[in-house]
Amino acid sequence: MTDDFANVSQAQLSYFTVERALASIFWMDKSGTIHHANETACVNYGYTKQEFHGMSLFDLNPNYDPQTFPDLWKRIESEKRFSLESTHRKKDGTEIPVEIFVNYVELEGSAYNCSFVLDISDRKRKEKLLHSVSQETASAFGKDFFKLLVEQIANALDVKFVIVTECANASKTRLRTLAYVKDLEINENIEYDTSGTPCRLIMESGEGFYQNLGVEKDFDEEEGIEGYLGVPIKSLEGEVIGHIALLNDGELKVTDEEKDILQIFADRAGVEIERKIANEKLVQALDEVEQLKDRLEAENTYLQQEIKLEHNFEEIISQSTRFKQVLGEVEQVAITDATVLILGESGTGKELLARAIHNISNRKGRPLVKVNCAALPANLIESELFGHEKGAFTGAVARKTGRFELADGGTIFLDEIGELPIELQSKLLRALQEGEIERVGGTTTVKVDVRIITATNRNLEQEVEDGNFRSDLYYRLNVFPIQSIPLRERKEDIGLLVKHFVDKFGKKIGKRVVTIPKRVINSLQDYNWPGNIRELENVIERAVILSPGRKLELGDWIPKKAVKARREEFQSLEHFEREYILKVLHECTWRVSGQKGAAMILGMKPTTLESRMKKLGIKRGLSLLE
Repeated sequence: MTDDFANVSQAQLSYFTVERALASIFWMDKSGTIHHANETACVNYGYTKQEFHGMSLFDLNPNYDPQTFPDLWKRIESEKRFSLESTHRKKDGTEIPVEIFVNYVELEGSAYNCSFVLDISDRKRKEKLLHSVSQETASAFGKDFFKLLVEQIANALDVKFVIVTECANASKTRLRTLAYVKDLEINENIEYDTSGTPCRLIMESGEGFYQNLGVEKDFDEEEGIEGYLGVPIKSLEGEVIGHIALLNDGELKVTDEEKDILQIFADRAGVEIERKIANEKLVQALDEVEQLKDRLEAENTYLQQEIKLEHNFEEIISQSTRFKQVLGEVEQVAITDATVLILGESGTGKELLARAIHNISNRKGRPLVKVNCAALPANLIESELFGHEKGAFTGAVARKTGRFELADGGTIFLDEIGELPIELQSKLLRALQEGEIERVGGTTTVKVDVRIITATNRNLEQEVEDGNFRSDLYYRLNVFPIQSIPLRERKEDIGLLVKHFVDKFGKKIGKRVVTIPKRVINSLQDYNWPGNIRELENVIERAVILSPGRKLELGDWIPKKAVKARREEFQSLEHFEREYILKVLHECTWRVSGQKGAAMILGMKPTTLESRMKKLGIKRGLSLLE
C-alpha cells in the first residue's frame, strides 16, 4: 500500500484524533505500518512523531509479526470495534501491559485501524497482589469487603470479636465504623446480628471493653479516639488507613502467631481498599475515554457523510463582477470570528460561501458542521444541536453528542435558520452570547467555542415583524450579512458553470463531451433559472446523459412558456418606450401636438416626439400588436 495517508489533510485528520487525549492513539494500515501517533503516545513511549511515522506495529508489540497480524486484521475488519489486552515495548526497551481499544475506519478508499491504548501496569500489579491470598478469599472480597474480611479472620483464628476501624486522620480512629461479633450474645437483653454488629452495640455490652482497647469511654465518636487499636491496615504508600483488632472474652488478645495472620489480612485489606480506589479512577478514566471515543465516532459518522459531497472552495466559479464583490466580502469576514448571515434564494450556493468562509479562516483545522434546520422535525432539532443524555426521552438509549460539541473549535453552519422553532431560538441565543449549551435531559453546562454561520432564503425582518423570529436573535445573527446573487443576475457565469458541470458529470458516467455549441449557451442564458445553480446543475447532468455524441445537446428540457415569459419580461428599454408611445398615440387618435396631443402627455416637444417616432419605426395607423 502506498503512503496515501500523508495526502490526507490535517483538517480531516484532526476530526478523528485528539493530540492530548488520555490514551495513546495510533493510526495504522492493514500491513501494520503506523501513519500517525498523537502527542500522548510520544510522551508515553519516548518516540517523536517523525520516528513513529512509518514504524511497524511489530516494533511496539512483540506479540505480533507479519505472519500473525493478518489474522488480527481479519478480526478488525469483521468486528469493527473491540478491546484486547497485550504488551507494548517502549523506546528504552521497557515492556508494559496495555489495553487496546480497536476501531476500524475507512478513509478515502483505504482501511485503517485507529487504536486507543491505555497503560494498565498499575491495574495488573494490583490484580497480582489480589491473588496473594487464596482464590476463595479473593472471590469473597469482591462481594462485601469489610463483612467478608472479618468473617475470614474469625474463621481463620476462631475468635469471637473482629473489630475493623477506620482512620479519621493520621492519629485518630473512628470506632463507630465497623465491628463484628461471631456467634456470641454479649448482652442477653440485646439481639445481635452475628453477620456484623455496629460498634455502638458492642461498646454498650461490657465495662472493660474500652480499657482493653486502651481508650476512655467518654469520647466523641465523630471526632475519633486515640490509642492502640490492633494491627494497622496500610496502603501501598505506607499510610495507615485503618486497624484490625481481636477481642476474646472481653480481653484484647493478639498472640505472635495471630498477629502474623492478622498482618496478612491487614495487608490484604490495604490492597483491596487501594484496588477499589484504583478501580474507581480507572472507571472514571475509561468513562472519559469512552466519551472521547463516542465523540470521535460521532465526528467519524458526520465526516463519512460529508466526504460524499464535493465542497471545495475552488468550486466557486465566477467571472461576474458583482459576484467577485461578494467573494471579497467573504475574504474580509473570514479572518474574524464574526457571525455571518448569508441571504439569498435557494440554489444560489449559500453553503459554498459558508464553506469558503470556514476554509480560509483560522478554524479550518477543525470541522465545519452543517445543520439543515428545515430538514429536521421540530422535536429533534434541540437534540441534534445540543445533544442529549441517556434516558432524556423515549429512545435515548445512550448519550448523544450534539452538533455544537462536534463543532467545538470550528464552525457550525445553520442552513434555513428561518425555520428554527421560536422555542429553540432562546437557546441558540445563549450559545451565541455565552458560548454555553446544555444537553437535553442534562444539568451540566458545556462550554463550546464555535463560530456560527447562518443562511436563509426568508425575509427575517418580516419574520420578526410577524412574531415568528426573535428580534434579539436576528440582530445577533445579522452582524455581517452577505447577499448571495441569483443566477439570472450573473448570466455571464453560465458558460463557465456549464463547462464545469459537463466535465464533472462526464467523468462520473464515463462519457467525454468536448463540444458545447454557442446555441446551447444562448438557450441557457435566455432562461430565467428560478432554481438557480442547482437547477442548472441538474439540467446539465441530464443533458450529458442524453447527448448522443461528444457534443452537448439540451433536447426539449426548457419549458417554452417559461422562456417566453422571461423574454417578454426582460425586453429592452427601447421596446418599452416604443410600446408606451404607441399606446399614448392611440389614446390621442394619433394627434402629436396641441393641448390634447401625445407630446403634451409625454412631456416632449412635438419635434422631439416625431424624431423618436421615426427612430422607433412608428408610423400613423400602426397597431399596438405590431
